[in-house]
Amino acid sequence: MERRNTMQKALTYETVMSYNGHPSADDIYRIIASEHSSISKATVYRNLSLLSEEGKIGRIEAFGNGEVHYDHRIDRHHHGYCRSCGRVVDIELSDDNDFLGMATPVEDGFVITSGEIIFEGICRECREKEKKNGTERIKN
Repeated sequence: MERRNTMQKALTYETVMSYNGHPSADDIYRIIASEHSSISKATVYRNLSLLSEEGKIGRIEAFGNGEVHYDHRIDRHHHGYCRSCGRVVDIELSDDNDFLGMATPVEDGFVITSGEIIFEGICRECREKEKKNGTERIKN
């Protein structure tokens, strides 16, 4: 079944593609609603879901606060999650690190077809705040 390309869907796609980072659905909604006040949150959420299902944008799940983030990049790459502020960043691994090849399924017969590694840490901005406050947890 072919899905319609609506103005709202195109607007949602353009907003994700122009965002510098990994926005949440609420981030995308706020940006769109600031210029198009008649668009509903449900419409934005539905279009994000459709765009993700169609493979036009990336969907990033499983972070500490359970919030889904979206990505303009659809190539295979990994992500880091700041435990302090929730920021999501891209993580590049060198080609010689074939983590899928190193993974061993616990369940017999399970075949790994793809995967993503999510790293947890503290972003630069949060580390700088910690340094200023004297609460730094991670040292260089």
